[in-house]
Amino acid sequence: MKLSDVPVLERLLFETVCKLNPTGQPWLLGGSCSLLLQGVQLDKPPRDIDIYADAESVRKLHASLADWAEDSPHLDQEGIYASILSHYGQHGVSIELVGGFIVMTGGSEYRVEIGPLLHHAAPEHRIQGAAVRLMPLAHELVFNVLRDRPDRYEAIAETILLRPDEHLPLLSQILIRNKLNAQHRLILSGLLDHLI
Repeated sequence: MKLSDVPVLERLLFETVCKLNPTGQPWLLGGSCSLLLQGVQLDKPPRDIDIYADAESVRKLHASLADWAEDSPHLDQEGIYASILSHYGQHGVSIELVGGFIVMTGGSEYRVEIGPLLHHAAPEHRIQGAAVRLMPLAHELVFNVLRDRPDRYEAIAETILLRPDEHLPLLSQILIRNKLNAQHRLILSGLLDHLI
């Protein structure tokens, strides 16, 4: 499966990148689109576009997408997640802008740091000549372990193990900067053949 298999999504992603990049704010493409572009095997094609940013970047990024907006950025605390969330739509496809994302579950707390940490390690993909940075797989692994999605984290771990040297240094940084309980750390260690 490739992103080009979903042409409306590929087109909208290009349009989104062209709106967001001129803001100068650090942002990353996450979710199933990002996983697919990094070679992670997915059971279903992506249906939407997930954009991640730090809280202080949300205002400028929202302004660039304002003509597609379905709501305004607002504090959203649902279940194990907290973020500044806003929604957009174009060509029948949904876009989520998630700012200042935090995941809290079972005593674990993971703060997603785009500018200070993840953006520097993000692989770059070109879509019709426009550069889009992808959420690193180290983040996706931790995120999906915390939300108990083995369908995702097992496939992500398989991809990481193809080139562990590219991913494990960032994963170590994420683990140092955040609080993960013993069970979550055990799952991560097992998935990565105890390399961490």
